[in-house]
Amino acid sequence: LVGVLVLLPFDATLQQLARAVNEYLWGDTARVLEWLGDYGQGMWVVLIAVVVWRLDPARRRMLARWRLAVALAFVLVNLTKMLVGRPRPKFDEPGLFLGPFGAYPLGPGRGVCYPWEFWRAYSWELWSFPSGHAAYAAVTTVFLSRAYPPLHGLAVGLAALVCVCRVLFGAHYPADVVAGAALGAIAGR
Repeated sequence: LVGVLVLLPFDATLQQLARAVNEYLWGDTARVLEWLGDYGQGMWVVLIAVVVWRLDPARRRMLARWRLAVALAFVLVNLTKMLVGRPRPKFDEPGLFLGPFGAYPLGPGRGVCYPWEFWRAYSWELWSFPSGHAAYAAVTTVFLSRAYPPLHGLAVGLAALVCVCRVLFGAHYPADVVAGAALGAIAGR
């Protein structure tokens, strides 16, 4: 919470800096960062689960706890997204928080949307706060750190890279990733 409150006044400035850095990323560098930026979800989760299942039967039970932690993070993150209603950085309104009942015009042909309208195709554009990627990366980091303490530094580094990538690629503001990582760490514990 303190990290979020400290970062909020600097979100716009840090996002502009991230956009400037992003202009210099191209080719393989951008592709590798995008792939690493998905640590904690997608193929990363499948890969980690298969490796643990196949190579470490003694820790298979921990996979069920990890799955529960991911489910808890999913609920916490998505409820918070709908209650806060912060538009994504592409709208360039870092100080705007709609709350659950504030509507936002998404542009021509898409109309006005409320953050809680999860069934609408573009409602995710009002779900910047908190970052789900950062939350799932934190849950995965807690799991790997507890299951395999020597991997702690690597897991923390990957989670930090996820947070940087989410800002760098314009998906979130810095406060969003800090909040997401905190919720993920809570769910993981």
